[in-house]
Amino acid sequence: MYHDINWSKSEKKLAQQVFDAALKAELAEIVEDFKTRAAATAGIEGVWAIQEYLESKRREIDRKYDYRYSQLPLVFGRLLREGRIRMEQLDGLSGEKREIIQSIASL
Repeated sequence: MYHDINWSKSEKKLAQQVFDAALKAELAEIVEDFKTRAAATAGIEGVWAIQEYLESKRREIDRKYDYRYSQLPLVFGRLLREGRIRMEQLDGLSGEKREIIQSIASL
C-alpha cells in the first residue's frame, strides 16, 4: 500500500522539516513537564517517578517518530490526529500521500 510510495526530493525535504518541527515541539513539552515535576519533587520517590515518566516518554517518542519513508504516512497520520501537525504543513506532498495521511489520521 503506502510502503511502496516514491518520495521526490522536494517531498523528502518538506517531510524532514515537518517531522523535525513536530519532534522538536514535543521534546520541548517533555522538557518543560520535566522541569515542573522536578521543581515539585521533595523526595526520592518523586525522583523515581520522574525517571519512570522520562523512560515512558522516551519509548513513546522512539516508537512515534520513525523517519523511514515507508513509515512517514503513519507518522504524519498520527501527528495530524494528535494535533501536532496541520494538513497545510504537508502542502507540497502528492495528493496520494495526503489522502493516505488523512485516511490514517481519521482512524
